[in-house]
Amino acid sequence: MSNVKIIVVTLVKDEAWMLDRFLATCSVFADHIIVSDESTGLDNSLEIYKKYPKVTLHHNSGTPVRGDLRRKFVFDEARKIPCDKRIIIAIDSDEILSANLLHSPEWQTVLAAEPGTLFHLQWVSLWKNCNYYRVEAKYQFGGYNRQIWIDDGISEIPAIGYQEMHMAYNPLHARTHVYLNEIVCLHYQYCNWERMESKHRYYRAHEKADIGKLSDIAIYRIYGHAHSRKIEVKPSLSCWFDGWISRGIDMTSTARDELTHFDISVLRLFESHGADFFLNQDLWKVDWEYLANRAKEAGLLAADFSYVRPKKNIHSKLFHAYMKMALDVKILKSIEKRIFPHGLKY
Repeated sequence: MSNVKIIVVTLVKDEAWMLDRFLATCSVFADHIIVSDESTGLDNSLEIYKKYPKVTLHHNSGTPVRGDLRRKFVFDEARKIPCDKRIIIAIDSDEILSANLLHSPEWQTVLAAEPGTLFHLQWVSLWKNCNYYRVEAKYQFGGYNRQIWIDDGISEIPAIGYQEMHMAYNPLHARTHVYLNEIVCLHYQYCNWERMESKHRYYRAHEKADIGKLSDIAIYRIYGHAHSRKIEVKPSLSCWFDGWISRGIDMTSTARDELTHFDISVLRLFESHGADFFLNQDLWKVDWEYLANRAKEAGLLAADFSYVRPKKNIHSKLFHAYMKMALDVKILKSIEKRIFPHGLKY
């Protein structure tokens, strides 16, 4: 089977801080890179794409489209590319495949696999810089949260709960599952700590206002993990980076943005729901008034938008104090589960 196409699909929104690294590495092994972009104009993402001829850009400057619909769109576009076999790699733009794929026998296994095969990659969270990664319990490097799909042309890609914001997917009717142990997916989110916190502020507010399935306690638990005092880290493997570095790809620098689209989205949720609605969420470590003024100067918020900081009451003060104290206390988590037997939906 000679006409094999490797196609990367992804969703992007104001990711210039990572976009060159993502596109440069993908361009080494992929034949096509299909991007659904909803950049707001806060960065130069649209200019960066022009440097990479393998990119097919679908830019939406209008009303944002739901993540699961965007994900289905890029998969449908991938299936329009004529070929005998289609290998689809779906990763976020703050992720890259490790450089050892260039010489690992596992990559040859991927290339030779039959349609209907789903490869699972360990998702490695680089921790604060590229020198370390966060250890995940039970796994060698990280959970098997990213996939490579040898497309059978018919399996659907279902929507996945809150993961509509990410490229994680699980094709229906995969005939064979293969777990890779050398090639990994490197997650750069925690290398840009300020942006990570901005993103998690949005996720907290989005869970509370738009999804509404989780309690304040559950949201605090899910998005507070990065501040645990019990996180274990280990040195990263040089083989994850060396092949990219030898090609002149910058694998270590990190650009910082003062204002992100995540913060603007939170401000819009404040506008629609009122800031008091989010009082029990961990959102209050930044100067929202300053960020609102910056967003208005950029024309990304209405000129008459006015932010009023909510006043904490005794209940909210006790709640925040308890959640910070209970972050790493297992017995308190056990008590919560007894009080709220419905798990994360308490």
